[in-house]
Amino acid sequence: MHDLSAELETLAPEGAPAEARAAAVALERRAIFSVHRELVVMLYAGVATVVAGVGFLVKANLDRIGPMALLSGILLASLLCYAVALRARSQGRERRLGEDYVLLLGALLFSAAIGYAEVKFHLLGDAWSRHLLLLAAWHLATAYFFRSRLVLSVALTAFATWMGAELQFGALFEFGNRWWGAGPRALVCAIVFYAGSRLHVMEAAEQGAGFRDVYRQFAVNFGFWGALALGADASTRWIGAVTLLGLALASGRVGLAERRESYLVYAVGYSTIGLIWLEALLFRDFGLTSTLGLMTVIGAVVLLFSLRARLKESRA
Repeated sequence: MHDLSAELETLAPEGAPAEARAAAVALERRAIFSVHRELVVMLYAGVATVVAGVGFLVKANLDRIGPMALLSGILLASLLCYAVALRARSQGRERRLGEDYVLLLGALLFSAAIGYAEVKFHLLGDAWSRHLLLLAAWHLATAYFFRSRLVLSVALTAFATWMGAELQFGALFEFGNRWWGAGPRALVCAIVFYAGSRLHVMEAAEQGAGFRDVYRQFAVNFGFWGALALGADASTRWIGAVTLLGLALASGRVGLAERRESYLVYAVGYSTIGLIWLEALLFRDFGLTSTLGLMTVIGAVVLLFSLRARLKESRA
């Protein structure tokens, strides 16, 4: 392989600092490369595997071990995970990537333990869903205590699950209950999450541990889900369509202003889903609906590539 590191070392372009030349040489020699994304995927898969294994363990050994022993074991494993994060915090240093996912594992194990205790012992009786709200409060407190975005995502998920569980699952998707069904509840979650993001609007990313972005990501997704749910009901179809359009414009504007591709993907992707669904409701002919749907997808892809190119130009 042809190596240009020697030429790069002697190259001294006007105004180029020594650090830039050193970085260019390191890149040419393939001495620097990032495996951050690969590590994140592996660690997330590991956490998901462990949590799934705990579920199978509970199911397979409940009668043999007993509920109290299983519950104690899960809680102990969770506390050990929290202890790893406490140790890093007591040393006054930032957690390593692996330690952050160990903390996530501890939060998920704690949720599993509390959920199992509620199912087995019925601690809250008819108000069983409130354990989700308590879990959301616990995870929110620990997220701020440890400054962990991963645990914050668990807290927001628990809150959204509580919002959905407060209504009977069978009635949640009844269109007759449209004013407090899946759509409005998702929109309420979006409003709450957006309000949470405003608490960090004046903070730097390091001070807020990136919490503002976590809140906003949840707010955007739940907002679009709520709009799509409203659009699924004939009586709120146009309310959902207008809401979806407003969210798409807002998300696209944020994506272009802040140069965030994810917000552009949200705007185009969710709008495409909503438009195809609206076409299917308005036009009953299968052939016409299929043709319009295909054209909508093609237009969405073209629009997304156009926005992405515009974003790259603005970065140049």
